Amino acid sequence: MNKIYGLIAAVVLSAATAMAQNDHIADGLASVATIAGETGSVEDSIIVAVPEENIPLWKQKLYYGYTFDIYFHHDSKTDKKENGWSIAITPEIGWRLKERIYLGLRFGGAFQDSYTTYTYERLDGEKYSKDLRVMHGSWEAAPYVRYRLKTLFNDKVGIWLEAHLYAGMDFPRVKDGTVEGTDYAGLRQSVTYGAQISPVITYQFSKKKTFQIFFSIMSFGYSGTTRFYQDPIEGGHREYTNDIIIFSGKLTNLLANQFTPGLYGLKFGIQRSL
Repeated sequence: MNKIYGLIAAVVLSAATAMAQNDHIADGLASVATIAGETGSVEDSIIVAVPEENIPLWKQKLYYGYTFDIYFHHDSKTDKKENGWSIAITPEIGWRLKERIYLGLRFGGAFQDSYTTYTYERLDGEKYSKDLRVMHGSWEAAPYVRYRLKTLFNDKVGIWLEAHLYAGMDFPRVKDGTVEGTDYAGLRQSVTYGAQISPVITYQFSKKKTFQIFFSIMSFGYSGTTRFYQDPIEGGHREYTNDIIIFSGKLTNLLANQFTPGLYGLKFGIQRSL
């Protein structure tokens, strides 16, 4: 037994001498011991950092996201009163052209449910009214350019000005009531188009995710609608169109007490880097 203990002691002494003579081995074992003491294993402590210059350019520049647009609207005119609500979901994809300039494209769909009361006046001066409920399904594409005006709170909050073009189609469907004598008599579909400028506020809550909120009440723009009608006549039908062109600022409309769709709405979304 004494011989065995002597052999073990010799081996330990030889290993200690080798470590003392080899600084690299000693340092390596000391590092492993430190890592193991802090985290429990060497593998758990390894952090692989990929330098930004090694990330492909398209991954640095490209982003994607989605927006939600939810609103209630109220529109009062001399001959009708309209109330309703709408929700739109719009995916987007974009490219960071420069630090302050983003280019992007949104493409999505919306659903709207509106209730309209039409008021009429007979020849004898007596007034009467009728109700109409119409549901709308629509889609829209909108390329945009966004410019950052200012950042706040250590670049977490961004103030942007966005300009976008848009074009889409709307397909109405009468749910209740009769369309005779209303804007929907013979209406098959509408084409919408226009341009708009509005501010956007963003908040970067992680390295890859940014929350964005749109202030449509502060927007100004130009919009147009072409409605396609089909009027039944004897032996067939007659087709015709009606164009409506509007240059509007929703803030101006608010001050003038002219409420427009989207005024009571909230439009927000998320942008995410790759």
